[in-house]
Amino acid sequence: MSWIRIAIAGAALVSVASVAGAQGGGAPPQGGPPPQGGPGGPQGQGRGDRSRMLFNGIELTDAQKDQVQKINDKYKAEREALMPAGGMQAGPPDDATRARMRELSTKAQTEYRAIITADQQVIFDKNVAEMKARMEQRQKQQSGV
Repeated sequence: MSWIRIAIAGAALVSVASVAGAQGGGAPPQGGPPPQGGPGGPQGQGRGDRSRMLFNGIELTDAQKDQVQKINDKYKAEREALMPAGGMQAGPPDDATRARMRELSTKAQTEYRAIITADQQVIFDKNVAEMKARMEQRQKQQSGV
């Protein structure tokens, strides 16, 4: 598994907190959070975009938003400790770090899935599968396959 895949999954976890804030105002398009500005610009190509992908099309209740925030906070220190000093620009993480990032990502996604309804889980599972497919596609492009 490439370090970019892990970086994307890690960034998704790091940015899930933005989901709760993004869903706070107005009627989001298709029930998902509205586009955000930030490091990736107004179309959300940065961290907020990845968190929106997990919950795209899911209208979280206030209680669910609180639970998402608690889950994010639970893993925040561990995620930050795994990040190299210069961020991902400092170079790819080693295999042990990538494995730990995958583990944290899987744990968080399992906990996110547990707090949403069965109907929301269907959408969430689709979003996770789409994210995985995009990451695999990027990996293939980078390896020249």
